[in-house]
Amino acid sequence: MNSMKSFLAVGLCVSVLGRLAVFGQEPSGEWGKPWQYSLRMGGEFSDNRDGTATNKQNNLDGIVEPRAEFIWQDADRTRMQLMVMPQMRWHSHPRTAAEGSAQDSTELFGACGLEVMYRPTPTVTLNGGDQLSYSDDSTKIENGITSRRSESYVRNDAHAGVNAAASAAGGANLSASMETMRYTDAATARDLDSDLFVGELAPYYDLGAGWKLHGVVGASEYQAAETTRMRGSAVETFHAGVENFITQDFVWKVMGGYQFMQYDNPALDPASTPSGSAEVKFMATAPTRFRLGVEYGYTPPSSSEYSAQQAATFSGAVDHDVLAGRLTFSLQGQYRDSLYTNEGIDAPGGSEKMERIGFHGTYLLGNQCSLTGGYSYENWESDLRESFQRNMLDINVRVIW
Repeated sequence: MNSMKSFLAVGLCVSVLGRLAVFGQEPSGEWGKPWQYSLRMGGEFSDNRDGTATNKQNNLDGIVEPRAEFIWQDADRTRMQLMVMPQMRWHSHPRTAAEGSAQDSTELFGACGLEVMYRPTPTVTLNGGDQLSYSDDSTKIENGITSRRSESYVRNDAHAGVNAAASAAGGANLSASMETMRYTDAATARDLDSDLFVGELAPYYDLGAGWKLHGVVGASEYQAAETTRMRGSAVETFHAGVENFITQDFVWKVMGGYQFMQYDNPALDPASTPSGSAEVKFMATAPTRFRLGVEYGYTPPSSSEYSAQQAATFSGAVDHDVLAGRLTFSLQGQYRDSLYTNEGIDAPGGSEKMERIGFHGTYLLGNQCSLTGGYSYENWESDLRESFQRNMLDINVRVIW
């Protein structure tokens, strides 16, 4: 209850600040009406609500989610977007206290956010934003993968950055972000509450003929809830790479380098690993579009017993327009292979593999109504905890006015 009060209080503050930011200014008529309202209604089914190997519980969630969005824009110099999205969720099989974080059959969740962009000169762009959410969505994304649990949590994501062009060909992006996770159940919070801070400097230089050089110098710090030992880490990243625009819409990019990690636990030695990423994207207006990617390196752990994981992630997606501007099908897949270092008797290390595939469709009924639905499957094989499989179905109708 205290978490919900905090969520509503911050949501109100964001709303008030957003209104003050545009007080006395009229939105430009060329951008259309500033306010947009929508309503999403639907259902989500899972045959393994909490991601367990035994005592699996299926669950159907009914969702009603109104949304109000305000957009103010001054040509290409200033843009502000404010969003408030409460959500009512009904559980067919709510968790009991014996199963973990107890649920009511009907609960109130939601999210609010503010994004701001300001361009003081043609060569400098400032941006920042914050999004606060309160949910127990078992399909939420953490570090590119869905979570293994379904627990109520408050999540805050804040970011800020500046892009400065030193010349027509080169410049740099400087960015910083902070992510906090706070679970409402006391026992869960002791294991899973965490903070993640990230800062990056990313210079770039356009070589011409579709070629561009990139670099990244970054640092991150993961701070986790402490139970019987320190469970945090700090990572320094040094990457360089190249990007090539084969056409305006067809691009590939490769980055590589090294990462160095320090554990908060003084009993653990520092570690390092080669790291990098590669991606190919075809995002034209053609009926079929695709994107492929691979990443390798240190990331925050998905297991509450560890300080970090060394992971290789392969992902891909294909979108196909069956009816142009009306019906689109999407196929998405992901495979992640994680390695956990031995951190002591309570955390002996091991590997964890995750496979996920999903198929979704979107049908537009005019300009103000859409129908979406799909299916996804997850398979986890872990040395660290229970392995499990999970099937999920969802269907939603969204109306805009």
